[in-house]
Amino acid sequence: MRKTGIVCKAIIFLSVVFLLAGCWDREELEDRSYVIGLGLDKSEHKGKIKVTMLLANPEVGSMQGGGGSSEKPREIITFDVNDIVAAKGTANSIISRTISYEFLRIIIVSEKYAKDKNFPITIFDTQKDKEIRMNTYLAVSKENASDYFVKNKPMMETRPHKYFQYMVDHGIENGMIPDSTLFRYFKTLDRGTDLYLAMYTTAIKSKKTKVKSEDEYIAGEVDATGELDETQFIGSAVFKNGVMTKKLTGQETRIVNILDDTTDIKDILIDIPDPFSNKGRQLAARIMKRENNKVKMKNLKGAKPEIIITIPLKVEIMTNPSMVSYTSEKNRQILKKQLISFFKGMNEELFKKSQTKLKGVPYPLPLYARPYFLTNKEFEKFDWGKSFLRADIIVQPDIEIIDYGKQTKKTNKVGG
Repeated sequence: MRKTGIVCKAIIFLSVVFLLAGCWDREELEDRSYVIGLGLDKSEHKGKIKVTMLLANPEVGSMQGGGGSSEKPREIITFDVNDIVAAKGTANSIISRTISYEFLRIIIVSEKYAKDKNFPITIFDTQKDKEIRMNTYLAVSKENASDYFVKNKPMMETRPHKYFQYMVDHGIENGMIPDSTLFRYFKTLDRGTDLYLAMYTTAIKSKKTKVKSEDEYIAGEVDATGELDETQFIGSAVFKNGVMTKKLTGQETRIVNILDDTTDIKDILIDIPDPFSNKGRQLAARIMKRENNKVKMKNLKGAKPEIIITIPLKVEIMTNPSMVSYTSEKNRQILKKQLISFFKGMNEELFKKSQTKLKGVPYPLPLYARPYFLTNKEFEKFDWGKSFLRADIIVQPDIEIIDYGKQTKKTNKVGG
């Protein structure tokens, strides 16, 4: 019995020792410096790239650091390196804490470097670092990325990781910017049949701005005044074969996001011309997409393929500037025809631009064409890149108005 007791105590002692041994490689939060944003610019030195790191202090704003911490919430450093992987080692000669890409949220590349033929080679290095996740966002800035991070000073959110999280998530939900993850970039590049959209941003407001519709702007064009950060996220940069070629406005980006079933777009608010007003008034509507689009393709082996896209949308009418009554079935039909005409016109205008200026489709539409071919060889022979440019594209909006808003007592038009 005595021997059994000794053996049991020994087993318990060894178990405790083994459990403690599991903490030998632990690292404290304060021992690491996390790169939240990574900037990429063209270097003046041959064979080099200019890297900017936006480093977040994890203790600021946390329970551990307390609310009264005197430390800065962020730190920004810029230097020339060979690649972004080895850049962490160079950064540690300046930063005291261990550099980590574990919480990298966004990669900002300057417009100038995004148009450089060497950019795809640089961005491919993200696949080689295990800390960089493929759900990291890729964005293009109008100015150098090094200047962008310095000028970006949020007024409401001092913690950089929270700022970019809110800006990106809300921008994707309302369709103003694309869901431009690294995963999408590499998948698009691998397919080679369609274009990639990266979110467009800037911290410099354009000197000459014009008042447009709520979503017709591109980053830098929104003329907002007051006590605010001038950084703007709206519109997208178009990439072909991994290199930036063109830009799309917020409105055009929204159209693409509605067409793309893989984008998690939610309710969006837009203005459409009021069919009952002759004074150019517009009514506000909430657009909801709850079902995937239906795509049919005909005459794929002919000289002019035909692509028919049906877009199911639910609509809520938010305002009524002409003060007409929607209890009348006639008025409801007029409104529905206006909505169909509006969405059909916008979509077909985008496809026209895609065929003439972009020279490609800015979302994975070719995936719908693959089931029409028995083998990959047949699809390759079809040559989507050339066939799309001469295709006849027909858009059919399937509109369901689920709410006409608060009805007025008057049935006659008021105010023209």
